[in-house]
This record gives sequence, C-alpha cells and structure tokens, in this order.
Amino acid sequence: MVSINMTDIRFEAEKLRPSVTLRVARSFADMKTTTVELISERPSEARLLMLVLISNMIFTLSWALKTLIAPTPAASASMGADVVLLLIIALMLRTTAIYTLAFVVGVIAKIFGGKATMAETRVGVIWGVFVSAPIGLAIAIFGLIINEFESSVLILQNTSIQMTPYWLGVIPFIWFVAKGVAAANRIENSAPIFGAIAMVTVVIGYTIKLAAIL
Repeated sequence: MVSINMTDIRFEAEKLRPSVTLRVARSFADMKTTTVELISERPSEARLLMLVLISNMIFTLSWALKTLIAPTPAASASMGADVVLLLIIALMLRTTAIYTLAFVVGVIAKIFGGKATMAETRVGVIWGVFVSAPIGLAIAIFGLIINEFESSVLILQNTSIQMTPYWLGVIPFIWFVAKGVAAANRIENSAPIFGAIAMVTVVIGYTIKLAAIL
C-alpha cells in the first residue's frame, strides 16, 4: 500500500536540484548506475510521486504538440475527433497506470529471477519513466518539423513518416523502464523485461482507448 503525505510532496519539490538533470543525462549512457544510485538513496513515496507528476507534465506537453497544436495530416485522419478526449483520459489515468505497471512488472521480474523488493522495482519503473520523458518531448518536436515542412518536402508527405512521432515515443519509454527494472532486480539481460513491459503497455493503452469510447 502506497501512502503519500502532501506536505512531503511540497518538501520534495523544493529539494529538486539541477543535479537531477545531470543524473538524467548520465542515464542515457548508464541507466543501471543511476538507477542503483537512486535506490540506494531510499527515495520517499513523495519524491517518487513528484518524478511521476513531472513526467506527466512533459507527457502532456509532448502529446499536446503532436495532437492539438501541430498534428500531421496522417495523424489527424487516423485519430479523428476523439483525440482531445483520449489525451484527457490518458493524463487522468497515467499516474495510476504507472503504479499499476510497476506492480505487474515487479511480479514478472520475480518470475525471471529478480531480487528486488516491490518498492525497489517501483523506483526502477518510475526512474525509467522520468528519464524517457525528455526523449518523448524531443520526438514530439520532430513531429512539429514534419508538420511545418511536409508541404515542401516530398518525403515528409509519406504516411509512415508522418505517423513516426506517434509510435516512436513508446520505444524509449519501454527501453528505459526495462533497464530500470533490470537494474533494480540485478538482472543482466533486460530483453525479457522489455518484452513483458511492451505487452503490459499495449494492454494499458487499449484500456485507455476503450475508456474513451465508452
């Protein structure tokens, strides 16, 4: 059971320092070390929730860029009029989805010989989510470039290229979460974790889409 005090959240927000940016940058090359470092600090639930909330803001910005501000023509045709509703529901459910993902992946990691506690696995998942968020934003900016130049650059009119920013962002999300979980559980091969997280992510994504339809 996760218990969080709002006073603790404010305290952790005040503690955020530029060093977190450096740690994220280091994570791009060495996710294992930064995950182990964070686990060794025994972060509070308030600190973890703060990381999730910051990643939520970046997620919202990136998807607002891709779906509301400058969607590619192919994306507009594919997503239709429900895109705003989908984005709202995704934002509302994202925090719950991340904690659910952490629990499910924690169980799966145990099957693959993981040695972490559920709390340690949760740290690995949340740190992976946080590290992947800036990459998702960079990919969204790539979508803006496609939208801006697709009328003058022939190759950018290709449907597959126009849809790239919408599915490509899922890959770093799964990759860094898998790396974080593997590091937390002292598992050298993160490939099985990657596959398991991919399946869980697809299920959560379809659940959110179904919630929007209903």
